[in-house]
Amino acid sequence: MLSKGFVGPIGDDLPSLIPLLFGLVIFFSTFTLAFNAFDARNADFKDDLAMMRISRTLQSNSYIYNYNNFHSLCDQVGPVNLKFIAGISPDAQESSSEAKIDIYDIKFFKSGGDFFYCSNIDPLPGSGDELGIGDFLSAEGSDGKKIVTRIFPIVVEDNKIVRPMHLYVVAWK
Repeated sequence: MLSKGFVGPIGDDLPSLIPLLFGLVIFFSTFTLAFNAFDARNADFKDDLAMMRISRTLQSNSYIYNYNNFHSLCDQVGPVNLKFIAGISPDAQESSSEAKIDIYDIKFFKSGGDFFYCSNIDPLPGSGDELGIGDFLSAEGSDGKKIVTRIFPIVVEDNKIVRPMHLYVVAWK
């Protein structure tokens, strides 16, 4: 006959199982958190590699000899997992250690009727005499997104005049 209050072998081991289950929950939670952090860093690294691929392709040998050359370099970029806008702009600001470049104010270089810009988003409707990076970013609604910018010195030949310029590459996800 069973005595009152006897739960059996499982009842005797229940108090020791609770800390064991609690420890397993903490272990797997920590493992999941570490894996998610690794995955986020890996995604950022892939985005940085895509940004460098875009920049390296458009920069080429740092000498753009006409609009068609820049357009062919733009076609060589191919599909990427980032939205980007790249363009050539003259050095509008003085070079000083205190000056900060406002990427939204950068205007693209225009030779004849062609703007020197490249993008994988839809072209802007009614692009007028001045077209800049800020026009693309505001049209795309990139507020609050992580925007990565790279600036490279290049030269552009325009009507047999070689001009020092900057290649701006702006990408976001």
